[in-house]
Amino acid sequence: MADQQAAPGGGRKLRSDTRRNRRRLLEAVGELAREAPDRLTMQAVASRAEIGPATAYRYYSSMDDVLAAYVLSVVEELRDFSATSAAQGRPLFDAVVDKWVDLLAEHGPALVQLRSRRGFLERLHGGNEIIVATRDAWSGPVRGLMDDIGVPDDMLEYALFLSNVIFDPREVQDLLRETGLSRREVITRLTEAYRGALRGWARAG
Repeated sequence: MADQQAAPGGGRKLRSDTRRNRRRLLEAVGELAREAPDRLTMQAVASRAEIGPATAYRYYSSMDDVLAAYVLSVVEELRDFSATSAAQGRPLFDAVVDKWVDLLAEHGPALVQLRSRRGFLERLHGGNEIIVATRDAWSGPVRGLMDDIGVPDDMLEYALFLSNVIFDPREVQDLLRETGLSRREVITRLTEAYRGALRGWARAG
């Protein structure tokens, strides 16, 4: 029976090794981003993961590819939290913001390493995997908030654009580190600023 389950030429083991090595590379990215973000290179990540550089390059062609995979995994965690939450309306939005700030506390140093020259909407329309997952994570909570404050549903894409601006990982971390505001104060002020931005956008158009 075991022989029937095993893939020819050790294929099952190879798949298991691939999953393990990818996981170790992503864990290494998170660790190094927290400890030494200025020295975040493929060689350093491979070394931390105890994987040869040539092997690392078989899985990811560049440092940006590794970072993109890392960011996607974090956004997918937020998406799954949003999808399985029992909350609705404003409580769902508040819960997702709270979860996002928790994720930033753990993963933020790596998230801010990946930057794009293209804007949110361009990447969304182009089907960028991270931005599509971001849309899926925030659409339900944002719709609930829009209903709560009376903003029309056809503004959803603009509302997602605004949420990307206001809850940007780099700026949230900046507020938490460089001001005397508590975590709760940062969340409350950003959420109120976002509500104001939604109302202002709706009034203007």
